[in-house]
Amino acid sequence: MKHSTTLSPAQRFARGMLWIDDMALKITLAICGVLLSAMVIVQALGVIFRFVLHDSLSWADELAAYLFVWLTCLGAAAGIKLRVHPEVRALADRLPAFTQHTLADFTDGVVLALGAIFLVYGGQMLLMMGTETAASLPISMTYPYLSIPVGGALLILHSVVRIVVRHLAPDIKPVAVMAHGITEHI
Repeated sequence: MKHSTTLSPAQRFARGMLWIDDMALKITLAICGVLLSAMVIVQALGVIFRFVLHDSLSWADELAAYLFVWLTCLGAAAGIKLRVHPEVRALADRLPAFTQHTLADFTDGVVLALGAIFLVYGGQMLLMMGTETAASLPISMTYPYLSIPVGGALLILHSVVRIVVRHLAPDIKPVAVMAHGITEHI
């Protein structure tokens, strides 16, 4: 006779995937915090140098734009994990449970496909732009364009984990915690 706290191999696998997914989210959110702080500092320096010191920083706007691109790609993936993107549930909530699960799989599959597109075409952009340098910064354009496949990979991870957990361990309710008890439904 199994004890009630004993998990099946599928449930252990699902919990392991959830743990990896949650760690990826925590790292992503920490990076987003650093990117946002850096972007604010760079833009503030740009304004101070331009309007107070009358000596513009030639690189401030470009760097802030690249930080914003990274913040957008990582933030979109974190939003998928946290389920904070807008969704219209008027029809879906009125469907039978089985149909709701099928629809949830479909929507997660669409997000997974979008992540795959970002991963594949973002990788191609890396190959094309790898030899280019930024206009006012001495960096390769690989760094700004790398945000696209990284964001795509995170979209894939979050979608796959949600699908796997829904099927292998439906009794496990994933609760993404951002920080100190703030759950996925803000």
